[in-house]
Amino acid sequence: MTPLEKAKKSETFCIYPWVHQYVGPPGDVKPCCVFAQDDELGSLKENTLAEIWNNDKTKNLRLDLLHGRKPKGCDICWRRENIVHKTHRMDANENLFKEDIYDLINSTQDDGTLPIHELRYIDARWNNLCNLKCRTCGPRFSTSWIEDHMALFDRTLEQVKASGDAYKFSGKTENQLFDELLPHIPYLKQIYFAGGEPLMQIEHYKILEELIRIGHTGSKERPLVINYNTNFTQLKLGKHKALEYWKHFRSLKVNASLDGSHNRAEYWRKGTDWETVVNNRRLMMQECPQTEFKISFTLSWPNAYNLLTFHKEWVHFGLIKPNDISLNILETPSYFGIKNLPTWKKQKITVLFQDHIDWLKKLPHTERVQREFTDAVKFMNSTDNGDQFINGEHFVAIQSKLDKIREENFWQVFPEHLDLKEILQWPVL
Repeated sequence: MTPLEKAKKSETFCIYPWVHQYVGPPGDVKPCCVFAQDDELGSLKENTLAEIWNNDKTKNLRLDLLHGRKPKGCDICWRRENIVHKTHRMDANENLFKEDIYDLINSTQDDGTLPIHELRYIDARWNNLCNLKCRTCGPRFSTSWIEDHMALFDRTLEQVKASGDAYKFSGKTENQLFDELLPHIPYLKQIYFAGGEPLMQIEHYKILEELIRIGHTGSKERPLVINYNTNFTQLKLGKHKALEYWKHFRSLKVNASLDGSHNRAEYWRKGTDWETVVNNRRLMMQECPQTEFKISFTLSWPNAYNLLTFHKEWVHFGLIKPNDISLNILETPSYFGIKNLPTWKKQKITVLFQDHIDWLKKLPHTERVQREFTDAVKFMNSTDNGDQFINGEHFVAIQSKLDKIREENFWQVFPEHLDLKEILQWPVL
């Protein structure tokens, strides 16, 4: 049986280790961005991408996926595949497992070696520069978090730097990752820019400039899809104006990582100015109407109610179409996980979500987003916690202290959750 035949037969096959290397700000190299954080394939601080491409961990991963085995690092997909319609693995296979890479798969050797190192997809996090300090984040992916992290965990700057929780870039030098990726640019079919905040990273603009220079901006004969995950709070870096670059590309999709609206957005993603976000959306519609835009909403229990009003508001004002939103179900930090709520609270949210799904059913072309809301409800209710709030004590310990540091008040911003305050035993600070 050929490697391609094995891939088509395998129930666990994922195309990523044949076409992609994810690189995180600390230099961790993985097959994708959701691969287990403590299970990297290698580090750019120690080896090159080419060396990691065929090291023992990567070769064994390919063999597992070809032979129907479930690698531990892929656990997030295995856990979700019986609950939701589409996982990261399923999405990758749908978009990248095409005839044009069949020969590439068939070149896989018996020990998992892949002689051809031509990346078709890149997700490179050049550094952790970011202008926001979101509640679900930390210094690993945001330099703005460092000061609050020090206050929250009583650490000095020297301790933060020693642990690597400060400004970081992925390679041994700041240019290493860009230099290693440059030869792969002509082969690319997809790029994912995330962060940190990608629109603050000069390397991101340099990649776009190189694509424009070689004429690889997307065509029917030579397709290229560029995806962003951006906080959408700023659209330029010095002289570099994102909208001017975006006009060159045939298929460019902006996924705005917006997890709430108005004061909830400004609390949840600290540093956000909501009026600026709205103005940026209107400017993009005016200057880059051909560029796709979607809200990429990370669903946790604090923002579950606001998700519904936010979605309807932006549809009402014509800033998005009803289908222009996707839901990412948050699992970490676990105390924000919607699955960990008491059952009675889940029942309240279920009713509201079902009402929202009923609203969507009256609108055309909303089947996909209906499924995502349905999947969210199904995922939330996949456990029955009774009256127990799983890891609620961790939520209180960290968020109450962070509220004090930032001079904020969770319950004033999210009054819809006051029914949880008593059982959480929120301290008076």
